[in-house]
Amino acid sequence: MRPLDSKHIQRINDKLDLIVRYHEELMEDLPSQATFRRNRISRRAVEKTIELIADSIVDVVMMIISGKGLERPPEARESITTLSKYGLLPEKLAQQIKELIGLRNLLVHQYAKVDEDREFHDIEEDHQDVLEFVREMEKLLRKEKIKEKSQKKFPRSFK
Repeated sequence: MRPLDSKHIQRINDKLDLIVRYHEELMEDLPSQATFRRNRISRRAVEKTIELIADSIVDVVMMIISGKGLERPPEARESITTLSKYGLLPEKLAQQIKELIGLRNLLVHQYAKVDEDREFHDIEEDHQDVLEFVREMEKLLRKEKIKEKSQKKFPRSFK
């Protein structure tokens, strides 16, 4: 597994900033449960923000997988498992993020009727997982920056 280069680190940081912004918007836009159930426009806005957050998380994960030269999984949800498998994301958080991606898939593809009360509850209770993901990725990037600096100071090959 190779370290991330500065280009990957910057792109991932930019995407993490976007995730934080989307999370802030989610918290600003999340109405009361009654309004969520009753007001289709409010509900759709929240659902779209969940979709944007989940898609951005998958983008971050895929950038890490690509940058580190890991095998690309066939499904987006499995990319989260890949990070966990290599010790780059705690298993418990990986499971919580996979549930978020599952909610996104349910909303986008409408596999089944969505229970609006359960949807609201899941969003209200689990939104902090998004920020925890960002914190974990920031820790990873700090470690990667240290690796990158040490490689520049001490090249591994000599001519």
